[in-house]
Amino acid sequence: MSFMCHVSDALGNKWSVIHNKTQLCALKGSTVLMNISYTHPTTVTVTKTFWVIDPAPDKELTDLRDDPGYSGRVEYLEGGKNHFSLRLSDVKKSDEHKYCFRVITNVENEKWLGKPGVTLGVTDLQLIAPAEVTEGESVILTCKTTCSLTDPTFIWYKNTHDLTTNTYKINKLHLQRVSSEDAGSYNCAVRGSEHLPSPAQYLSVRCEFY
Repeated sequence: MSFMCHVSDALGNKWSVIHNKTQLCALKGSTVLMNISYTHPTTVTVTKTFWVIDPAPDKELTDLRDDPGYSGRVEYLEGGKNHFSLRLSDVKKSDEHKYCFRVITNVENEKWLGKPGVTLGVTDLQLIAPAEVTEGESVILTCKTTCSLTDPTFIWYKNTHDLTTNTYKINKLHLQRVSSEDAGSYNCAVRGSEHLPSPAQYLSVRCEFY
């Protein structure tokens, strides 16, 4: 879903911005892309475009590329029809901010901030599983995130071997009637970010004696 806002000037010309998404969730260590397209009044010439974080009335709006915390991780991508994107690599938990697009023009008082902006959440993967189950029981393993990833496909590993014979659109792996063969070290990942798996959890299967 796209989101659009606009502001009219005295001549009826408009500033406007369309956000591809206003909420994003990214895996820690991954690369995220924030996409917008914008229009501006024909009476001004755009001289500079950049991204800022957490804009506030009493805060200086600094180009994200000049922020030491983002050094070497920010890339701006410009496209036709005033498309402008921010590519942020090696995403960190400290990157959880609101990101807004900033425009400077040749007219001193014609500066513009694209709102509502993009709010970024950052998560890692945690595998939730019991430490031990009894032979014959069923168990559910859960690949947990702290924010909702966009249309993820989950991958499951046992002892570093890929278990994924089907496409998992939900973050749970069901093991029915477990046996000693199901014991082992499990972890999960998301398709496209296989290099960022969850920490492994060992599942122990206790034999049942009759």
